[in-house]
Amino acid sequence: MFHSQSKQAKLEIEKLFHEVQINLENNYKDLAIGARKQAESKLAQFKEEGRLSDKVYHKLKITLDDYTKRMEGYHH
Repeated sequence: MFHSQSKQAKLEIEKLFHEVQINLENNYKDLAIGARKQAESKLAQFKEEGRLSDKVYHKLKITLDDYTKRMEGYHH
């Protein structure tokens, strides 16, 4: 069961990353910012709840950090 929860949590974060990517590609900065913030919040929540292993968390955190760096000049 834990494995299933971990997989679901990972898929939910990846779905938000996909939303960020699509919005960036379409130059929808506000939507990209919102999706990134949601992903950041969910990632922290799932880590705190123990739904993500350290390995998966760090991999997703690197992706989130990459998006954050790409969006440095964006303002909401």
